[in-house]
Amino acid sequence: MLGIDTNSFIVISAAFGLLCGFLFFALRVGFPKSISGLSEWGWGCLLMVFAACGFTSRGTLPVLFHSFLPNLLIPAGVVAMNRSLGLFGALKQRGRLFLTLLGATALALAWVTFVDDDYRARVILVSGLLTVLFGACAVSIARYRVKRFAEWFTCTIYAGTALVMLVRCVSVLMAAGTLSLKNDKSVIHDIYISSFPFSLVAMSLGFLLMVNRALQHRLESQALHDPMSGAYRRDAFLDVLEREIGVARRRGAPLSLLIMDLDNFKAINDTHGHLTGDKVIADFAGRAMALLRTHDMMGRYGGEEFVVLLPHTGLEAAQDIAERIRSGIAESIAQGVPKYTVSIGVASLGADRPDTASLIDAADKALYQAKRSGKNRVVPAAV
Repeated sequence: MLGIDTNSFIVISAAFGLLCGFLFFALRVGFPKSISGLSEWGWGCLLMVFAACGFTSRGTLPVLFHSFLPNLLIPAGVVAMNRSLGLFGALKQRGRLFLTLLGATALALAWVTFVDDDYRARVILVSGLLTVLFGACAVSIARYRVKRFAEWFTCTIYAGTALVMLVRCVSVLMAAGTLSLKNDKSVIHDIYISSFPFSLVAMSLGFLLMVNRALQHRLESQALHDPMSGAYRRDAFLDVLEREIGVARRRGAPLSLLIMDLDNFKAINDTHGHLTGDKVIADFAGRAMALLRTHDMMGRYGGEEFVVLLPHTGLEAAQDIAERIRSGIAESIAQGVPKYTVSIGVASLGADRPDTASLIDAADKALYQAKRSGKNRVVPAAV
């Protein structure tokens, strides 16, 4: 037995929970809506605060408030955290399953609290349920597509907390004699009580690191990508193009560039309005990027003009890709978007065009030739 003061750790849990809840509600105000789960995490922390307040009222309030409700509010808080993790990671929600489990536990807990007062049964029910819920949170994080330090850290805390709950459940299940709140002074009980506030802070810290990285990724993406088309911004594209040209020259690898311009785009704006023109830009970018390979890169060069970097691609293969884009656009039909076509100039890295400026100039001249030849066509740069 460690001889800890249970009430002190309950108060610490309440203080930490209140701090974490306030933090995540404050973050919800300033973070973009695309980063989900902050409010749910805040509510999870507050539910645990209410539970801690209830536990400290033992001896002054009825059993409903100092035992039954607190024992339900803690699992409810973990359910809220699990929902938060699911929303943040865009996972399939299992809310109904957990609510059903929580409801069944509430019925059993009501029986061993109000009908047949049984401390051992209450501990087994609550610690067993918490084992499942904390374990489910760990599994949710493990299902994330991308996992870095923050995810593994938080997942480990959840798994460790689930293990503590499991050991607590098993130890009470196997304990000899009559067990009550007064004589429940085992080491595992003290670890169970003392570890909880620190686990709550560690979980919240891990989730905070996760959402902070998501915000950083979003800001970096906004800085690099054109908001209308989703393609790279011109300066970001040119930086990558220059770097890839350097790599291709050192390795003697082929590299090609496409410059694409939407045909008669001014007429589309004049006839259908600029909002429709914006839709055409977005529609073209989405369709063109879907026709590219995973290692290709598309940027918006200006207005209705786009560029595509094709690493490890010679002139002939680049023409095939350009033709696939041209024909795909010419044959496409999108609701709310008028028919449109695209002209494409193609150029490849070579002795006569060894750098960014000469490669762009060659592709641009090929595009100009495509426009002069009647539009809606692919023209390679002169060799």
